[in-house]
Amino acid sequence: MFIPGLAMLSVLGYRGLLPVAAAPPVTFAVVALLGQVYAWIGLRYSLGSLSVGLVVCLVLTWCISRLVLGRLPAPLPRELSRRRRGTVFLSFFVAVGAGVLIALPILRQWDPELPAQQIDSVFHYNLAWTITQTGDASLLTGASWSFSLRAIPAYYPLVWHAIVAAIAGPARIVAVTNTLVSLTPIIWVLGIAALAHEAFPTSRWAPAVASLTVTLLPAYPVYMLAYRQLWPNALGYAVLPAMLALLCRAMRLLSVTGVAGRRRATIALGVFAAALLGAIATYPSAVFSVLLTGLPLLYGIVKATVAFVSRRLGRERTAALVAGTGAVVLLLAAAMLVLEPGVIARLGRDGYAGLTNVPRRLRALLTLWPLGGAGLGYKTALSLQLVLIVSGLVVTVRRQQWRWITWAWLLPMILLTASYLPLGPLTAATGLWYNDPYRIIPLVMPAISLLAAASVDWLLSVVRVCAPAWHVRPAQEATAAACVLILFAGGIGADSARSNAAVSSYVSGSITPVHTLEVDEVEMIRSLRDHTDASLMVLGDPAAGAAYVEVLAGLRSVFPHLTFRSLDWDAQYLAQHFSAIDKDPKVCELVRHYRVGYYYSDDAGTVAGIDVTERAPGLYGVDTSGGFELVASAGTASVWRITACGDLAPASARDPWGLSTPYEPLYGPDGAANTFDENGELIPEN
Repeated sequence: MFIPGLAMLSVLGYRGLLPVAAAPPVTFAVVALLGQVYAWIGLRYSLGSLSVGLVVCLVLTWCISRLVLGRLPAPLPRELSRRRRGTVFLSFFVAVGAGVLIALPILRQWDPELPAQQIDSVFHYNLAWTITQTGDASLLTGASWSFSLRAIPAYYPLVWHAIVAAIAGPARIVAVTNTLVSLTPIIWVLGIAALAHEAFPTSRWAPAVASLTVTLLPAYPVYMLAYRQLWPNALGYAVLPAMLALLCRAMRLLSVTGVAGRRRATIALGVFAAALLGAIATYPSAVFSVLLTGLPLLYGIVKATVAFVSRRLGRERTAALVAGTGAVVLLLAAAMLVLEPGVIARLGRDGYAGLTNVPRRLRALLTLWPLGGAGLGYKTALSLQLVLIVSGLVVTVRRQQWRWITWAWLLPMILLTASYLPLGPLTAATGLWYNDPYRIIPLVMPAISLLAAASVDWLLSVVRVCAPAWHVRPAQEATAAACVLILFAGGIGADSARSNAAVSSYVSGSITPVHTLEVDEVEMIRSLRDHTDASLMVLGDPAAGAAYVEVLAGLRSVFPHLTFRSLDWDAQYLAQHFSAIDKDPKVCELVRHYRVGYYYSDDAGTVAGIDVTERAPGLYGVDTSGGFELVASAGTASVWRITACGDLAPASARDPWGLSTPYEPLYGPDGAANTFDENGELIPEN
């Protein structure tokens, strides 16, 4: 994730902490681009093809940098990059340490070889595995096989899955995915440090203070990574601070084009645009997150750009150009709303906002931790957090050059308030983040880290005034070090809250919302690789563990996701009627056609919000005394070879990775046989 983007940014003249922090979103942009291009030209996506593509992109980046910069050296002039020696190393060291501190609950409680259990996690594991089978990492078609038997071209942001698939191959998906989960907090904190680096360019301690400040706030990333397991969404938030840091750099270069040169400013804007595309490819709502939290910086960039253009074109032409650009932006926004019904649907979602239990809602809004208290350590961290926010607001409001930080805190806080309390259109706007406070809280955290850095910077200015002239620097260093140690202690105190959100599903008595597997069952599924036919499918309830046969055993599952898709009529028929395999001829017809060779039997698992046995009654209570042969078992789980339907269709009769396969599905939603035209297209009923 880091090396390709870092190499490209280095070629473009970026030095220090910023290219390290901004490397992931740049890498994500290139991975998404290559996945799409390879799909268009018919080239299989793999680690080898990805590596070649990355090298080509690096060479192109170098050519573009030389073309844009000309004879201008790529690195910034010294007057724009002057920092005290050791600042970058200190910032990097503290940021990585803070990231590890945040990730500790996951590292302590998760076995990297055991798959996580949640509604989304099994989908993400299996989607990465699917890419290793199809070689398709296109955002437009790569996820088409991720629901069930009926593969329909579908858009999905699969940068996370493409990276995992390339590194892991088909056999190491779980371990590589779990490693990426543990690395995400480090990506987040490096971005926070880089943002503080750019926002306070002369401060030695601001990046360290900002990095440790986010350890006080347990709502992100551990809750989203470990409890909710919304991994691509969490990765999209993790690169948000780096995006804001790139905006800071671009605004600074635009304001001093006489020293930095217009060409460097142009490159800075281009890098931000590329990184933004990478963030959007990782999770599309990143565009709204960047626009909201980066609005003060974007305003500064637009203001500097307009001033620059006005000096060359005159006020009247510039005004016309701005009006035209604004109209185009509005038209594009309107087109997105019209052409993408999902955005309108989100804005119309029912949310959590209400007027019941208002004290609890206000407490969650104030603490930024809706789950409530977690002991003395967390309360200490909470106290530090509140003090730093209040003091930081007082400091930044009074200083013109820092006032944008106040706005960067206020805008997402207004949105967060609207997610708890009904505020009309503002509450509707929270639908872009699923009306979920936990998805809005990360938008506030970068600004909180900067408020803390501003507070400490103000404190150091007081020390500079009060300390004897010969003792100013040692006094400031000692004061800053003391602040860092206090924040570190607060971060350790918040560990109890993070630990509560990172409990493994395999722990006895765990309160996790999904439980479908046991440890011995995982080993049983892995053993299937050695004595099963990989060309045959496995039928079983994903809520009983059957979906994990893809990532753990390399076998295709009829239901690779915990949720069922209503359009998949053949799979739905099996879920309802498979237990009648000896009485219903349609069951065997489907088994033979789709080459369903194995049945996965187990007690129903627990999935919050789903009545498992009522949803799929045909997958439970199956009589396996005849027409089935035992393949493997562990505890209550067992896998059976289906012999009741005789010979299956030959493997060459159907492409298991085909899209919109003709003459499918065999049956409609009412169980009646479908009719097709001469091209195999389904003829809908009137």
